[in-house]
Amino acid sequence: MSTIRNAVDSVRRTASTATTHVVEAATVLLVGLGLAGWSLFWSRVGRMHYAQGDLVSAAFTTTVFVLPAIGAFVWYVATSLDVDTGPTEIDVNVIGG
Repeated sequence: MSTIRNAVDSVRRTASTATTHVVEAATVLLVGLGLAGWSLFWSRVGRMHYAQGDLVSAAFTTTVFVLPAIGAFVWYVATSLDVDTGPTEIDVNVIGG
């Protein structure tokens, strides 16, 4: 009886691990596709403003809607890969000589 219970527990752990990996991959894919769609839509709107000669609206659209989405995607990928996203500190004494 104990052998069967151990085999069932092993199968459950394997299925749980596989399901977790599939869900994580699907989440990353959906977030990436969502942010890409958002960026493409708003960049197209910005290009439309630019084509009409409205440079202020084109710059505003790009700055407010496109760049934050790209930044969010980079941040999400970096945190998914456990990359340290802290600010870089430069020692000015080393550079100054």
